[in-house]
Amino acid sequence: MGTGSNSSTQKIPPMYFIFKKVKWDNIERALLEAAGKGRLEVVKEIISRNPNLINATDADQYTPLHRACYSNKVDIVKYLVEHGADLSALTELKWQPLHCCSHWGHADCAAVLLENGADPNALTEGGQTPLHIAATKPGGYKIVQLLLMHEGTDPNIQNGNGEIAYDLAKRSSQYYNIFEMADPSFSIENINKLEGDIKSNTKNIKG
Repeated sequence: MGTGSNSSTQKIPPMYFIFKKVKWDNIERALLEAAGKGRLEVVKEIISRNPNLINATDADQYTPLHRACYSNKVDIVKYLVEHGADLSALTELKWQPLHCCSHWGHADCAAVLLENGADPNALTEGGQTPLHIAATKPGGYKIVQLLLMHEGTDPNIQNGNGEIAYDLAKRSSQYYNIFEMADPSFSIENINKLEGDIKSNTKNIKG
């Protein structure tokens, strides 16, 4: 007798409760919104019923994976990747999900993508690699480190303006030295020499 309300509740599809919390006019929009806002249960429910929607796009060709990457929703990124999301999907400006991670400084999401085969040298419409993008961002330190440590990253790719990522970092950020440290020719001896030169120059200025 006491279980009547529970049994009636169990007959209601899970989607009913999920979509009570989501404003949507179509299922693609609901998925994209859920991916960007970190609603993992909504994403799981939609994909389980409609696996072909995993690479659904908005007006700018952003997929759920793009949305999750620029919002730093690591659990959703992992779920989408595990269920076959396209790591190379392109927006209108030819941004892949990894470019979104680089732009917003989301190293954990970037690590998931790289571990699963994302291209660290993918080019945007303007010829920017993820490393180019990260090199210009104040919060890009961890992404730059991550990309430079990845064996597939080519730091010498030039963008549409003929610049490599190091050039951008030296002009617009405080951590361009990471590129020098990542260079095999930048040995301990060179580091000590650089420190000595800095001290010498400082002493001369004070003197």
